[in-house]
Amino acid sequence: MTFTHYIALGDSISIDVYPAHDAQARYAGQATTDKLGAASLLYKNDDRLWPEFKGRDLRSLYHGIVFDNYTSDGATTETLLRQVERVSASDQPTLVTVTIGGNDLLGVLGSRGANPVPAIAGRMRTAVTRVLEQRPRATILLSTVYDPSDGTHRLPGVGGGLEREAEWLKQYQDELRGFASTDQRLRLADIHQHFLGHGLTAAERDRWYLQESIIEPNARGASEVRRVWLETLRPPV
Repeated sequence: MTFTHYIALGDSISIDVYPAHDAQARYAGQATTDKLGAASLLYKNDDRLWPEFKGRDLRSLYHGIVFDNYTSDGATTETLLRQVERVSASDQPTLVTVTIGGNDLLGVLGSRGANPVPAIAGRMRTAVTRVLEQRPRATILLSTVYDPSDGTHRLPGVGGGLEREAEWLKQYQDELRGFASTDQRLRLADIHQHFLGHGLTAAERDRWYLQESIIEPNARGASEVRRVWLETLRPPV
């Protein structure tokens, strides 16, 4: 398999700003760039900060690959639909990463409304289907949503438990898993599973989330998202 294009879609799990902020504070002088989000690292590794991944980024693996990064802070499934409108039609082999759904669920914390998951999952499926229509030779990595609470159903600044919201998160993950099984061009990237134990239950040095905002990935977190994507791309043994 080879790729000529890489398109990143989704929310702040993929973007540069929070990992770059963390790297500046935690790894002062080590990074060679501020392009340290998961999508940017997948495309071009910072070899000095993350030497383990030297030669394993998309630029090294697929010479001349083009990178379009449409991710944005605070993106929801509504935003994702607008991001997809920017994807041009092409029959070139394209890698697409998608991180979406977390902000939709954060937006209903404490809500007394009905279960929002069917609508959220429906918009996600619509967006991904449109990408496949525009890029029929795409491989799309659908990423599950991590849980900074590590299953405790508690978040700083949010009173009480989040058991109902935790059930919605589980339902959405199940929707992602089910949808990923419907087309061979879709692959599930299980960020949720990989990040368990590196949130609120972990010592600060072992957290993969930003100290100032537990819902955002820090520099190590962004690299670990990139790790999940690379492992998801590896052919099954």
